[in-house]
Amino acid sequence: SSSCGIWSADDAVSLCPSPSDGRHLSFCPSDCASLYHNGVRRSGVYAVVLSPDRRCHSLKHISPSGGGWTVVQRRRDGSVSFNRGWSEYRDGFGEPRGEHWLGNRQLHLLSSQGQYSLRIDLQDWSHTHRHAHYHSFRIDDEENQYRLHVSGFSGTVEDSFSWYHNQQSFSTPDTGNICAEISHSGWWFHQCFYSNLNGNLLGPDGIVWFSWKDSDFYSLKAVVMMIRPRSFRPHLSP
Repeated sequence: SSSCGIWSADDAVSLCPSPSDGRHLSFCPSDCASLYHNGVRRSGVYAVVLSPDRRCHSLKHISPSGGGWTVVQRRRDGSVSFNRGWSEYRDGFGEPRGEHWLGNRQLHLLSSQGQYSLRIDLQDWSHTHRHAHYHSFRIDDEENQYRLHVSGFSGTVEDSFSWYHNQQSFSTPDTGNICAEISHSGWWFHQCFYSNLNGNLLGPDGIVWFSWKDSDFYSLKAVVMMIRPRSFRPHLSP
């Protein structure tokens, strides 16, 4: 079983075939689901090509719910500040083995390759684990402020994301958005939020999922956001 989180492009170039050599591009998978279907089941760091610009990125595997997930965000210990500007949220930051944000540019490229679903795993300070699943997920390009398209909720927690944040543009503290300034983070804000998974780890602007305690003053302990193709089916062991 497998899921992934993206590392930096510069560190992965040597792992991928040359982008100019189209004959070998098929050897560099496009996401973690394609890694899974090529027989990769172990956690680790792998290389992918993101269409349409065919840049290489390395990926880290972990595992929930059948595998094949590409991790796009992880929070767990407060070791990485998410109080960042537009360019850092665009390009990504952190380390995939720990806390990180994939990068909106890469997230747009990934989610535009086909039809993707989103899964969000949530954990509180009492070690309670819940998840939210969205049947459809993608974000627009930078010209359209990485606008969010998310729908089709199911899961073990009440939805605090799609019903309020769908169709919102991404904002960061340096874009003039008052919600981003107050929250010290980048997110798809909408006057301001019912979920903000990029807030500070502690405090009133923490990792918020409003329906968890019907409050935006309770910060969760950990969260992972990940995507995979809607058509993904895990291979069952004989």
